[in-house]
Amino acid sequence: MHLFESFYRYGYLVIGGGQVVVPLMHSELVEANHYMTNQEFLTGFGLVQGLPGPMFSFSAYAGGMAARGGSILTQVIGAVAGGIAIFLPGLLLIYFIYPIWENLKEIKGIKVSLKGITAVAGGLITVAAIILMQKSGFELDNILITFLTALLLFTKRIPAPLIVLIALAAGFIIDSITTM
Repeated sequence: MHLFESFYRYGYLVIGGGQVVVPLMHSELVEANHYMTNQEFLTGFGLVQGLPGPMFSFSAYAGGMAARGGSILTQVIGAVAGGIAIFLPGLLLIYFIYPIWENLKEIKGIKVSLKGITAVAGGLITVAAIILMQKSGFELDNILITFLTALLLFTKRIPAPLIVLIALAAGFIIDSITTM
């Protein structure tokens, strides 16, 4: 039940992109509750970035990892709970707010606040990226991979899943070179 509540809370904190809740998820899942290691968190987060709806996929992964102390069924239930719980607040908004949204967005205060919310979401996503970089270490290879990945995203028309695979391969190559 605690796991479901945590992921539900992450779901209603998603504003402008799921990445804004990554620091909170990291602090609760890795640092406070020790459901997974820092490396497992970062690996799972990195892998799902090439999938549609990455935060929902990551929540299922994290829910399964958090429940891995029990049986396989417990782990599957944890994954399902994580995926459903993070999705539930958005679903509730769609059913209860969307029908009156056309009227609400005509209110001047709401129009102005939406611009501010968008700017804050962009800032939070940037902060999330910085926090994840701190957790994985400000090392030359991490900075290089981040820079090259961003360069590929901004200059080439390469699908995101392929960029994830390229980054994984580069990580394995760099790791094998540095361990020699």
